[in-house]
Amino acid sequence: MGGVRHQEPVGPASEAEARRLTGELRAAIEEVRSAVLVLAARVRAAHRARVWTVLGYGGWAAYAGAEFGVSRSTAYRLLDLAAAAEAIEATVRREAGLELSHAWDTGLVLPVRAVVDLKGRIAELTDLIAERLADAGTENGRPPEAAVVAEIVARSVADVRSRPDVAAAELAVVHGPDGWDTEQWRSHVARGRDLARQRLDVRRELGLLALQVAPGYLADREAEEALGILGEEIGSTTEQLLAARRYALTGDPRAVEAP
Repeated sequence: MGGVRHQEPVGPASEAEARRLTGELRAAIEEVRSAVLVLAARVRAAHRARVWTVLGYGGWAAYAGAEFGVSRSTAYRLLDLAAAAEAIEATVRREAGLELSHAWDTGLVLPVRAVVDLKGRIAELTDLIAERLADAGTENGRPPEAAVVAEIVARSVADVRSRPDVAAAELAVVHGPDGWDTEQWRSHVARGRDLARQRLDVRRELGLLALQVAPGYLADREAEEALGILGEEIGSTTEQLLAARRYALTGDPRAVEAP
């Protein structure tokens, strides 16, 4: 017979109970933070050691799938996590002179979800972190403390994630052989981001229209027939409508990105 499980209170708790639950939640969050950072460090070490070759696998993804039961995309996402953590750590070490274990322990957190959104934009993130750390040091006349560094990193991650990406190739084409000054470059980037945001707004509206025809509780396969009819009426394809519908449901721009 199994042990008796602790029953959590139903309804409003007493102040003491609320504080206990809050403390347990805080501890759980700290454990998750620590686990993510340990994971990033160990992925980095294993990949650098090329452990898959020693164990007879054809590549990193095959190794991770066989040993840990993760998909190919998850295997490479782990590498993205490790690379992002390493880049942030290097920037903080260089600009703030902090021992990284202390910086992470004081709340410097990299959400796993952020890694997906920031793939290919780590240089943009670390440039922003470096700029803000330098500004903080100039204001105070000394390197920022760990708590300030943690806040700067978290704010920078949130800010870069909220910006629509502007392809480097597009910037290179319009940059011109003579180069632009900073204000011209920023103006172009702002226009590019505005256009990207407008495109996403249009696709979100299309997704909301698709949801009126095929509500979110329907699986894609069940929604296809109705969306096919809608697509014929408005000059869109079933695939485009399904993608827009997923975007409206999740808010994730990758749902409508070209493969």
